[in-house]
Parts: sequence; C-alpha cells; structure tokens
Amino acid sequence: MNVELDQKRQPSRQLSNPHRLHCAFPPSFPQLLWFSRVIESALQPRQACLLWVTGYGIFPSNENQHLYYRLRQSYGDTRLLHEAPGHLYLDYERPDVVTLLHLSILFGWDVHVIPSVGYGRAFVCHDEWIDIGFDDGSKFAETRKELERAKLRVSVPTTV
Repeated sequence: MNVELDQKRQPSRQLSNPHRLHCAFPPSFPQLLWFSRVIESALQPRQACLLWVTGYGIFPSNENQHLYYRLRQSYGDTRLLHEAPGHLYLDYERPDVVTLLHLSILFGWDVHVIPSVGYGRAFVCHDEWIDIGFDDGSKFAETRKELERAKLRVSVPTTV
C-alpha cells in the first residue's frame, strides 16, 4: 500500500485515481448497510484492505463506543482508537470490512478505505458523502450504475 500522507501523517483526501466519483449517502437509514456493501465490493479484487479512521468524536451522540470496542475486542485488540486507528482486513474478511464501514457511517466518522493493490480507494466523510477512485474504468462504470440505480446523487469530479 503506497498512500500519500498529508501534514498530519494521515492519508490525503485527494484521490489520484483516473476514474473518480462523489456520492451522497443514502437518505434512508436501512440503505446504509447496502451502501457499505457496495463500497466494499467496489474496491475488489484485493488481498487485504486497510480501514484507517482519521476523524471521530465529531458527533459524540452518534457514537456507540461500547459497540466499537467490543468489536475490536473480538479480534483480541484492546487498544484505544487513537492508539491504533487502522484496521487491516484480509481478503476473506469482507463482512468485517462492511461492518466497520457501516459503523463508521453510523457514528459520523471519517475513514479511508485503502486496498492492498492499486485498483481503487475510498474516503468516507462524516459530512455524509464518499469519494471513490478507480484505476479500472469498468469497475467505475459498474459502481456508478449501481449507485444511480438506487437514485443516489452521484457526480464525477473533473479535477484531481
């Protein structure tokens, strides 16, 4: 994983992939799990995936830290979020990627989704939008079509 870091030593929000889309979160709460699955699937194939939480505590009333830390403990990890904000998942842990994405959206967190190979990357923002970058034009088109079929607001940024 080769990711450009900003001055805070966090991943840059700017995606440099040749095919990019910007999408607002679904307006309906029940669609958020589906949306998390679409994001996870859009960043396939991969051998591993890093979910790096870079913003939390923004909406404390949305956060269920007890649930988050119990999830983390299920992996035998008792560190606090600020001590270890990255979560590395292997290819067979797709449901775990979806779960942490879903929780991040519900909690109002900023999270970078960085696959181990350079096919794509995503940034999920607490302001209820996502940017996804793709190296593969067909994966871009497939994901865009799926999001538009759900009647979500999708745009294609013109600048890098």
